Amino acid sequence: MVDVVELTLASVLYNSTSSSFSEEKEEAIVTPLEDSSSSSLGEVAYSALRTCFFPWLHERRNAREQKRVQASKTNAALSAGRRDSMVVVQGDVLAWGRRNGHGAARPVQGLQEVVAVAAGGEHALALQADGSIVCWGSNEFGQAPPEGVSGNFVAIAAGECHSLAVRRDGGVTCWGENEFGQAPPKGVDGDFVAVAAGHRHSIALRRDGGISCWGSNEDGQAPPDGVDGDFVAIAAGMCHSLAIRHRDGGISCWGRNREGQAPPEGVDGTFVAIAAGGGHSLALRHRSAGGGVVCWGWNKHGQAPPESVTGDFVAIAASRDGWLDASTRWRTFAGAGHSLALERSGITVAFGCDMDGQCSNAPPL
Repeated sequence: MVDVVELTLASVLYNSTSSSFSEEKEEAIVTPLEDSSSSSLGEVAYSALRTCFFPWLHERRNAREQKRVQASKTNAALSAGRRDSMVVVQGDVLAWGRRNGHGAARPVQGLQEVVAVAAGGEHALALQADGSIVCWGSNEFGQAPPEGVSGNFVAIAAGECHSLAVRRDGGVTCWGENEFGQAPPKGVDGDFVAVAAGHRHSIALRRDGGISCWGSNEDGQAPPDGVDGDFVAIAAGMCHSLAIRHRDGGISCWGRNREGQAPPEGVDGTFVAIAAGGGHSLALRHRSAGGGVVCWGWNKHGQAPPESVTGDFVAIAASRDGWLDASTRWRTFAGAGHSLALERSGITVAFGCDMDGQCSNAPPL
C-alpha cells in the first residue's frame, strides 16, 4: 500500500509540472484512504496537491482566459464592410470605400481614443477607450443610433442589420433587427469575452472556452445548444461560423458550405486569428508556422486566393458580400467581396472587388 501511495504522489507531482497534463487529470478527485497510516500518507498527498497542483491548475486556466481575451482583440483594429473598409490608427478611424465617396482614406469625425471598430451591412460601430460606443450609417432597424450607446463595453460586433457589445461584467448587449432572434433587446447573460455577428445570427465566446449561439440556424450556423470545446477566437460570416481551437490552433467550422467557406472537417494549421465573409473565410497563421493569410471559399473577385497571401500580418477582415432572399438563397451584391490584412508595419493590404475603392484606397500608413 505504501508503494502505491508513494507512486501516486510522485505521479501527481510530475504531472503537475507537465504542460501535457490531460483534461481528465484536471478533474481527478483525491479520495482519502481508510487506515490511519494510509490516511497520513493521503494527507501528505493532498498537501502536495494543494501547494503544487492546484495553484498550477489555477494559473493554467487563467492563462487560457487571458489568451481568449487577447485573441478577441486581434482583429479589433480592422473591419471590412460590404463595400467599404476601416482601420484604427493611433486612436483614430480611417475609412475608405463607398461610404467615403469612393475616395482616399479619411478620418471618421467625432471619435475619441478608439480601440475597436466593426462594420456591418450599411452601418458601423467604434468602441472608445472609455467603454462607450459611437455609431454611424443606416439606422433603419435601430442598429446604429446616432446618439451612440453608453456603457462600459470591452468588445463589439456588427451584423447585417444588428449590433452586439460585450459589457465589462461579461454580458452581451444587443440592438437592431431581431426578426430571427439575433439581437434580443434584453441582451444575453453570461461570462463572455468576445462576440461575432453574422447576417442573421450571433455567437459569443465564453470565458470557459465554449461558444453560445442565438439567431437564425437554417444552415446550422448557430446551434441553440451552442458549441462545446476549448476555443480562443470566433468569427461569424453570412451563414457560417468559425472558431480557433486552443488545443492545436486548428479551426472548427460549421454552417453553410456551398462555396467551401466552412468545411465540416475544419482547417488544420496553427492560427492566431480568423475572419468570416459572405462565401469566404480567412485565417492568420502563427509566425512560427510561416505567417501569412490562408484563404478558402468563394473567390470570384480574388478575395480568397487559394494560394494564400504572404506577409507579416497582425490582423485580418473579410466582407459579407451578399444577402439571403425570401427563399434563403444567397445572393451577391454587385461590387462586393473583399478582404483586408494589416501588416505589422502598419500598412493595410486589400484584395478582392474594388468597385467602390474599398481596396485601392487602402492607406499606406
